[in-house]
Amino acid sequence: MANFNYFNTLNLREKLAQLGCCELMDRSEFADGCNFLKGKKIVIIGCGAQGLNQGLNLRDSGLDVSYALRQSAIDEKRASFKRATENGFKVGTYEQLIPTADLVINLTPDKQHEAVVNAVQPLMKSGACLGYSHGFNMIELGMQVRKDLAVVMVAPKSPGTEVREEYKRGFGVPTLIAVHPENDPNGDAWAYAKAWAAGTGGHRAGCLRSSFVAEVKSDLMGEQTILCGVLQAATILCYDHAVALGADKAYACKLLQFGWETICEALKQGGITNMMDRLSNPAKIKAFKLAEELKGLMKNLYLKHMDDIESGEFSRVMMEDWANDDKNLLTWREHFAKSAFENAPECDTKINEQEYFDKGTLLVAFVKAGIELAFETMTQSGIYPESAYYESLHELPLIANTIARRRLYEMNVVISDTAEYGNYLFANAVIPMLKDFMAKQKLDVFTETLAGDNCVDNVELIKVNDAIRNHPIEIVGRKLRAYMSDMKEISVGNR
Repeated sequence: MANFNYFNTLNLREKLAQLGCCELMDRSEFADGCNFLKGKKIVIIGCGAQGLNQGLNLRDSGLDVSYALRQSAIDEKRASFKRATENGFKVGTYEQLIPTADLVINLTPDKQHEAVVNAVQPLMKSGACLGYSHGFNMIELGMQVRKDLAVVMVAPKSPGTEVREEYKRGFGVPTLIAVHPENDPNGDAWAYAKAWAAGTGGHRAGCLRSSFVAEVKSDLMGEQTILCGVLQAATILCYDHAVALGADKAYACKLLQFGWETICEALKQGGITNMMDRLSNPAKIKAFKLAEELKGLMKNLYLKHMDDIESGEFSRVMMEDWANDDKNLLTWREHFAKSAFENAPECDTKINEQEYFDKGTLLVAFVKAGIELAFETMTQSGIYPESAYYESLHELPLIANTIARRRLYEMNVVISDTAEYGNYLFANAVIPMLKDFMAKQKLDVFTETLAGDNCVDNVELIKVNDAIRNHPIEIVGRKLRAYMSDMKEISVGNR
């Protein structure tokens, strides 16, 4: 049954221990790749963005993958059935596939987890393993699983579409893996988790030995703030303000739609330092000052989101919306779909890579402020720096990639309903909060370049560079990026 918040049942010592569970795993731990799962049956429940793309990666890694769907989904040939069958996977009902499965991976939306796990548990054979890619059900709802079943988590730090794209590039996405402390009856849970992570390609980018608690609390915080909420709010704010000042609608839209991806791509290789170094010296100083102002304005909102996530208040309110047929979520989704940015005309003007930086000083400031605040807030709340890095900086380029495809619509489609709900919750609060800040901005920080002779004060530039390069996220980032030396760049170029 699932009727309590697991995190809130722990004492302070246990809470801190599970929040601080974070260790970058050595490559040697994945020497056997996914061999442990070869010859075993993997059954995935749910064929959405994560379900399909993880399944494709696992199959390409030589594993036996099939999909268990409800009878009604099969009979009515719903989207999940079509996705699975059109990609050549075996599809069957729970009753047909679950009893012989060695690893059952639950990749359905969070709101369906309780019903799905309750339906699946009685069908699983003793000693099998139940897998999650997000621990919401186990932590926020306190799901209790049969003690003869292992329970593991493999949580790629990106939308499902990017899990597939990074795998196809010969790499992967950083992944948190964990074993639920109450479910490892045969001592093989870690073997399941490591092999599953290797099958998706996650081991090539780096895996963190984590906990269900650390993953849930950090994941909820990252997606609500920088990963989705800041991108959502900043896009609306920048577009509306620029157009009000006379900027061309189509050009402003293109600068945002592809600007986030181009600017955030610089983060992957060299963190905030590299992103800021792409600016001219005057623009760097301007972006630094804007970011500091934004951090001051948004700090209390970040703290509120972190507090509500750790106390369970966020989950309680969101689950009330689930019970109310997603009234708030659907209302917010409709509202943002009607934004001027989403409905702006297409732009035929070519924009080269450097132009996105030169005319996107304000975008860079939003990225810097959003990432650093997320990192600072998480680490001050007991989450370890490595985990906070992945949940703030590293995943951001992968989210930004989705906006480049079909604007904010695409981002909101591929993220989970939980991420989408939290994203809107944050954006709805921060947009009015930043009204006065935006009113002071001119087009020279978005859609145009800063005027001047490119001269700066040496002492001021040295201080700004030191502050950027010595922020704690840059220190841990250099260590983690060293592990990801085989990371593949995406081509942004001229658009």
